[in-house]
Amino acid sequence: MGTALVLCAVAATAVGCGSPAPTRLRDAVRASPMVPALTTRPSDLPAPVGQRPSAGAQPAATATAASGGTPSVPPGTQIVTRDGTTLTASVVIPSGSGRHPLAVIPAPWGFAETTFESQAADLSRRGYVVITYNTRGFYSSGGTVDLAGPQDVSDVSDVITWALAHTPADPTRIAAAGLSYGAGIALLAAGADPRIGAVASLSGWTDFGLSLYAANTRHKAAVNLLTTLQSLTGRRGDEVSELLDDYRAFRNMPQVLDWARPRGVASDLDALNRRRPAIFMAAAYGDNFFSPVPQIGFFNQLTGPKALRLAPGDHGTNEIGGLLGFPNALWSSAWDWFDRYLRPDSLAARAPAPAAVQLTTDGGAIETYSDWDAVTRSRATLRLGPAWAGTGSLSATAATGTWSTTIRSGQDTTANAGTILITRALQEITHLPPLLDLATVDRRDGAVWQTGPNPATQRIRGVPTLHLTLTPNVDSGTVVAYLYDTGPTDVATIISKAVYSYYEATPGRPLATTLTFDPVARDVPFGHHLSLVVDTKDDLYYDLDRSEGTVAFGSPAADPSVLTVPLG
Repeated sequence: MGTALVLCAVAATAVGCGSPAPTRLRDAVRASPMVPALTTRPSDLPAPVGQRPSAGAQPAATATAASGGTPSVPPGTQIVTRDGTTLTASVVIPSGSGRHPLAVIPAPWGFAETTFESQAADLSRRGYVVITYNTRGFYSSGGTVDLAGPQDVSDVSDVITWALAHTPADPTRIAAAGLSYGAGIALLAAGADPRIGAVASLSGWTDFGLSLYAANTRHKAAVNLLTTLQSLTGRRGDEVSELLDDYRAFRNMPQVLDWARPRGVASDLDALNRRRPAIFMAAAYGDNFFSPVPQIGFFNQLTGPKALRLAPGDHGTNEIGGLLGFPNALWSSAWDWFDRYLRPDSLAARAPAPAAVQLTTDGGAIETYSDWDAVTRSRATLRLGPAWAGTGSLSATAATGTWSTTIRSGQDTTANAGTILITRALQEITHLPPLLDLATVDRRDGAVWQTGPNPATQRIRGVPTLHLTLTPNVDSGTVVAYLYDTGPTDVATIISKAVYSYYEATPGRPLATTLTFDPVARDVPFGHHLSLVVDTKDDLYYDLDRSEGTVAFGSPAADPSVLTVPLG
């Protein structure tokens, strides 16, 4: 949900941020030499024999492309759903006679259906009927924002039914795809509609409850950006407004989570495993909207054809180039996935099966694995040693016992995960994460632990965890952990982050908890150190810190505080 900031930052010279992103993005795509200009000649396309258009539906129109172009229909096709809501869509119909596979693509949150012009053209050249549409409540589509609720899910089915009545789409070869908001809706639709045989979810989610509220922590920057985009381009209904207001105010959270859980495809896992659609999933390690960790768990439980692609970056940053009309391996892999299962005569269908799991490392290398379990070969357990004056050692033999170190709660340090979307987008492009001088971390507000220099390159592959015993002096607060690759001069680059919030704690009583980091695929070089910084504040999150609060960290002998590092 919301790739606007990244699109503005990365494509400012070509697109600009002064007017709504979809209009400018469409202009940029049309100006790209990789997308042929279209000259259209609208004409009605008869419905397939034996089928009639649904009431209120506007018939699609065919178009004749310029030499080498792709047949298309001008934006603005109207599709009336079962509850009478009108969705505005763009339709692309390929050349050639006979039936064609169908791809339905709901637009991302805050973006118009024309965002996908270049990708729709690519799919059409492969022989697909493609329908992209504005989700309800956005732009010229009717209704109010349903936030991946039952109406959004049934809309996908209604668009499929419309396509079967108004285009040469093959009812036995149907796919759904999406980016961000559209990705989550596409997965949900596959769980509800047995006609969908293949899905591509790019920067999507599987558990909306965990996306909103993992480790007792609300995601401030992501939700603020989401609501800002919606206020500019969409219409929010009373139910969504009330629940988001409750979320911000940290009230009625059980009701908010009960509302959120069915909006994630994890609730449809059994149905998906019965129907076994082919599911392609892609995410960024540092996605600050939808953590990849729940998606990995969901992926592991799928029993049908599946593929998982993980790479450095933040929400939607790996897909941007493809939206601007540039070659993009991720989009191409998704469409190859469709070809494999929906076009039996295609090169992708005849090629060997792609690897189930593909990782792009922080250094840009591509690695493939047979499944997620193969990513991590072993684990290193590093104890947090006595942190006198806020600095301690991190090793397998660090001392446990009665030691503790105390920091102020609610005071930020120089350690942080960066700016939402922008920081990780630049990392994905340059492979250069933001730098931190560990000496600048105020030990009154953050504690630092560090290993000795690596005797050899350390291959971190998987999901690190931090088991931590903390003792607060107040009933609520937040702790944020950062994992760094630190060079010989103490200049560090961030590897991953984790967060945990506590409330209704007993002041003065130790509290043991486990923090789960974002996935990692990084090589820490010979001579470098692995560093852990723990503080209590990051602008990405709503924290529960209280005035005059403190938190002490320790490592009881019976339950040591340990960092578990997955190794490949």
